Amino acid sequence: MDIDIRPITREEGDQFSAVLATAFGETFSDEELADHDRWFEYDRSIGAFDGDRLVGTGGAYSMDLTLPGLTTIPIGGLTAIAVLPTHRRRGILRSMIAYHFEETEGRGELVSGLGASESVIYGRFGYGLATTFADYEIDPRRGQFLRPPATPGRLRLLEPEETAKIVPPLYDRYRRSQPGELSRPQLWWDTFARDPSWMRQGASRHYDVVYESDPGRVDGWVSYRVENRWPNGLAANVIKVRMLVGLTREAEAALWRYVLDLDLAGTVQLYGRPVDDPVRWRLADPRRLRVTDLGDHLWLRLLDLPGALAARRYAVADALVLEVTDALRPRNQGRFRLDGGPDGATCEPASAAPDLTLDIAELGAAYLGGASLASLARAERVTEHTPGALLRADRMFAADPPPVCTTHF
Repeated sequence: MDIDIRPITREEGDQFSAVLATAFGETFSDEELADHDRWFEYDRSIGAFDGDRLVGTGGAYSMDLTLPGLTTIPIGGLTAIAVLPTHRRRGILRSMIAYHFEETEGRGELVSGLGASESVIYGRFGYGLATTFADYEIDPRRGQFLRPPATPGRLRLLEPEETAKIVPPLYDRYRRSQPGELSRPQLWWDTFARDPSWMRQGASRHYDVVYESDPGRVDGWVSYRVENRWPNGLAANVIKVRMLVGLTREAEAALWRYVLDLDLAGTVQLYGRPVDDPVRWRLADPRRLRVTDLGDHLWLRLLDLPGALAARRYAVADALVLEVTDALRPRNQGRFRLDGGPDGATCEPASAAPDLTLDIAELGAAYLGGASLASLARAERVTEHTPGALLRADRMFAADPPPVCTTHF
């Protein structure tokens, strides 16, 4: 059976949505479909056609990724991958991934990223698990800080029409300071500010509060919803914190105190936070901050290995010879000498004996400093040839702060 892989047109958007709905078992509202249509990049779409019928979907978003050392690179964010159940096990997914790789590299993007619906799928295409997240829950009555924070600025609750103007510049400053974060286009922010009903999932509209260090200088932002609960006439609202970022310690502390001191709250839930969230060390009773979920978020695939490794900065200056396997991209396969430090890096083919042997997927996992190469070696996914090379590699690849990604696509 011949399957044709090509971009779809806007006129084929209904077919695209129908395949997604069938594959994921979801129902999309007209409003959600219209929002998706506005920000979807049709020139980066992927359609798998069996004759004139669409049987597989995909696409990519054009985004910038912040790397350790706070350099940024453009990446292709793979999205909306689905194949109809009637067409599984026929190589359609592999063909769409190959198409995406070529399209992404053709744009000069060194890396592909994705959020995996199933974590078992994408390793075989060379993707590595690059960032993880934790969801937390705390009873705010147990949220006292060990030391009262110094917060000389002021908090301001934004009107909905202010959000699209004030928050995006703050987020852009934040994401450029945080390895693993991604840029967000204005269309994304327009939808966020409008807060359509399909995003709410039964909770209130979102409330956005900013911290101003000085009048007009915004250095922090928290966005949350409220799930109204009054069991037996007692206030027990659930505060659902979707985003909390502070560009200064004072801003972050003030925003934490805001959500923990909200009236009528029985539970504060926090989503997509760092695994080692610094707020635990602020709490007088850190045991009260409970982890409710721990999972993977951003997966990365290095398409141009030398270019990608040269684009980031390294915590300490050192050099390593890496022997890399890559079943899908032969030019990434072989030995490469990585010379890197805080001020820059080079990566070129080498003939010297390797210090480490690993697959391209392991490099993707370690690329942002989120996965330890020593841990991967203990799982028999990296081989050390030169004694001490794993420790040196982990020191090189370390990121401060550790990588986090809060953008879903």
